[in-house]
This record gives sequence, structure tokens and C-alpha cells, in this order.
Amino acid sequence: MPEAMTCQVIRVTRPDTLLIRTYCPQVMASVHVYLVLEGVACKPEAKQEILDWVEIHADAERLRLITWEWFRDSYGRLLGDLADIQSGETLTQWLLDRHVADSRPDHYLEILRTMVASEEPDQC
Repeated sequence: MPEAMTCQVIRVTRPDTLLIRTYCPQVMASVHVYLVLEGVACKPEAKQEILDWVEIHADAERLRLITWEWFRDSYGRLLGDLADIQSGETLTQWLLDRHVADSRPDHYLEILRTMVASEEPDQC
């Protein structure tokens, strides 16, 4: 069984967006990628809560990356979540429990609707 994907948080750029470093199997190298937290709408104070959670839960600066097929939102950010390697506790659940984020169960569908509704430019 392959080892779970891990990542390091480089920076929290917005209350719902993190810059992470992870190993990308498709290119067989470490990459920096923006991660938007899936399934939550974060309040401004979530930024500090994210920093606190990472400090508490990172194991040697590593966290487990949870993503589905490297799915990206309309801005090209990876859609996913982070989890503690040992306990499995997720960042999004922490934010919901701390009341700095609201559940957004239709987040994935919103992105799909945006992709379907967007028009590709005509090719010359």
C-alpha cells in the first residue's frame, strides 16, 4: 500500500487558502501549490486558527494531504483538507468546531457548475 501523501504548510495566504509543499507523483518532484479548504466557508479569524492548528498537529512539519484526483477550483487552487498524521483530525473539522468556519456542503458542486458554465474561447 502506498504511503499517504504528506505536505508542509509554507504560508496561510487567506482564511481559506494555504501555500503548501508536497510531493507530486505525476512529476516525481516536490511542488508548491495553493490549497483551498474544501467544504467550509472561513471567517477572517480562521487564519490564526489555521496557524495554531498547524503548529499543534504537524509531525516534523508534515501533515497528511487529503485531496481527490488533484481537483482544482476556478482559480487553479487545489481543493482539499489537511489531517494530523497520528490522530487523523482534520483542519476543516477543527475550524468548524472553533466556529470560525461554516459548513459548505455544496462547495464541490459549485466548482463543477462554474466549470460547466464557463465558455472556452474560440480557437483560430
